[in-house]
Amino acid sequence: MISYLHRLSGILFYLLGGTFFLAFMLQYNQVGIFGGWWMKVADLPLALVGILYGGTSLYLSVKPKDGQSTALKFIIGIPLLLLFIGLVVMNFWPVFVTN
Repeated sequence: MISYLHRLSGILFYLLGGTFFLAFMLQYNQVGIFGGWWMKVADLPLALVGILYGGTSLYLSVKPKDGQSTALKFIIGIPLLLLFIGLVVMNFWPVFVTN
């Protein structure tokens, strides 16, 4: 299951990263408004698949060769979850802070 999640998140990470490159080029060359909109909308999905890809890569590289390690999943997963929650809070900070 972890190797499948690693492959899927890797594919999604490269696809979303490629669309960010194209969106930046569209915005830089001032071709429509799609580039800026896409970079505002898809930043959290890119962060999520990046965190999943990095976390599964780390887990697969340090896990025991003969089996699974539940403790290692929590040791890697909890800081990455806190990082993603921090990114969500920073992204929506103007919604949380009202004047």
